[in-house]
Amino acid sequence: IGGMEKGGSSGLSSASVVKAARDQFSGSPRLSVDAGAHMFSACAFWPAKAPNDLLISNGLASMGFAVPAAIAAALHDPDRGAIAITGDGGFLMCLGELKTAAETKANITIIVFNDGCLSLIDAKREDRQMSNLGLSWTPPDFASVARGFGFLAWQINEPSELHATLDKVVQSTGPRLVDIRIDRNGY
Repeated sequence: IGGMEKGGSSGLSSASVVKAARDQFSGSPRLSVDAGAHMFSACAFWPAKAPNDLLISNGLASMGFAVPAAIAAALHDPDRGAIAITGDGGFLMCLGELKTAAETKANITIIVFNDGCLSLIDAKREDRQMSNLGLSWTPPDFASVARGFGFLAWQINEPSELHATLDKVVQSTGPRLVDIRIDRNGY
């Protein structure tokens, strides 16, 4: 993907994606959120109206929480479904959960903020003027990986693709994944 290798810019921000998902998904699916820079936008802009509308790993803020929590929520209430918002680092930690979601036909949408970096940790590293610690990588093609497990999957590279793609996601059921190339400079 031109311009997105290790720190490129797509112009997509976590806030714009969360707001677009909030506006496009009706029926109030539960939202689960991983630890990471995207967590702030998800918690600020998602309309949680009742207990357990927003599931988040608080306290130790563990990465890798959002996908299994969303699968459990979707299996608990299939009509409502669930959305997992995760960063690429947290998603890499639980790729095996795709098999569970596919086998159970969980009504889940996984939104991966794919910026090729552990952004929150990298920002702290930069603040401390430490050398690069290998916290960035070439963004994987998570949409292809998800399709390999039987998911419906899309990749969004530009802001102009966001709403049309989310329309397709919302009109689908079962396990779905949206691999969104986020501009890490927006954090």
